[in-house]
Amino acid sequence: MQPTYTQAARHRKGASFMGAIGWELLIAIGRFFAHPLTYIFLIAMILLGYRRVKKERADFHTRVQDTLDDLLTPMVPGLLAGAAVSIVILLAGASVPWSFLLLVGLLYVVFLLTGRAWLLSPSYVLGLAVLIAYFIPSQLETGNMTVDGWLQTLAEANLMHAVLLLALFMLAEGILILKNGQKHTSPLLKKSTRGKWIGAHKLQRLWFVPLFVFVPGGEIEGLGWWPVLPIGDGGLALWLVPMAIGTSFTIYHTLPWKAASLHGQRVIGAGILALAGAVAAYFYPVFVLVTAIVAIVLRIAASIVGKIQEDSNPPFFTMQTKGVKVLGVIPGSPAEKMELKPGEIIMRVNGIPVNGEKDFYKALQRNSAYCKLDVADLNGEIRFAQSTVFHGAHHHVGVLLVKRKEAPEEETG
Repeated sequence: MQPTYTQAARHRKGASFMGAIGWELLIAIGRFFAHPLTYIFLIAMILLGYRRVKKERADFHTRVQDTLDDLLTPMVPGLLAGAAVSIVILLAGASVPWSFLLLVGLLYVVFLLTGRAWLLSPSYVLGLAVLIAYFIPSQLETGNMTVDGWLQTLAEANLMHAVLLLALFMLAEGILILKNGQKHTSPLLKKSTRGKWIGAHKLQRLWFVPLFVFVPGGEIEGLGWWPVLPIGDGGLALWLVPMAIGTSFTIYHTLPWKAASLHGQRVIGAGILALAGAVAAYFYPVFVLVTAIVAIVLRIAASIVGKIQEDSNPPFFTMQTKGVKVLGVIPGSPAEKMELKPGEIIMRVNGIPVNGEKDFYKALQRNSAYCKLDVADLNGEIRFAQSTVFHGAHHHVGVLLVKRKEAPEEETG
């Protein structure tokens, strides 16, 4: 059977569509590697690692993870998050104006200069960008033709798809905190309000999240099955945009994985509400403004709830009257081989009861090549752990303890 004229036309249109996609994909990749934010984000991740290591050395005279861990640990989860959000955005046919993406990029740079990773939460970056674009008057003039052109385009931008992007990134942030946030948190020492030394864990992470997104003005035209809203005469262009998600909070009252789980769930809940607002914005444009405001307020509320929870509960990592509590474990150390975990309490070392840091080090010296521990696990049950240690380096077992920073015995356990 010979193909009909309609079938042939559809085939040509489909081939033209795929060709346009392929060409736009190559251009998108080129734009991505030419974009300054691609490299700024990577440098910022390394700088976060440098600051973390500096703090760890000040507290414990050693680092826990290498500086590059802040680049490598969040890399794959961030790329997967970007792929997931990109698929939803592309399948929905959502397009985001270039003027809005430029505004987002400028906000990223401003927030990065503060050195505070939590400001890179999508609720703040994308939410604030929506508010700025929403209230920019179309008559605003600066006298610079380039800037005025950008501001006019921003004022006329359709922000319905921008709030969809905001909601999806909030969901991605919550999932990243829930699944990846608990990995490689940084132990630290701090004085409590009562003047006693306590331990804590800090989760400070920057996820690099490249995003494929359609931008008005290109060679791609919508197909009949593709739910693209009217985009004008210019078609669509495919961009690969460097984006990031940041978070930072300190955990005092519980184990790191529990705090990360609770915080991630709160952010996911806020993202679900934002997604409902983004859907409503398709039918009632006023929800563009409502969703942006609600996203910012809910994200602030999630942080406040977490802070209240921290302040209203006693610190978890404290110095013990019996035994020593494990604050952290150095990767690749004998402590990791013995499967010691933060929160466990070492009761005996080489058969000797330990009631503090001094006792711990003295008991280690009893056997310079071997170490045997009686450990109370997180359920309070005693288990036995043992490992060889390097001769003459009994203090390098790899256990980080809650201790007084000014004490002479500051070496790493």
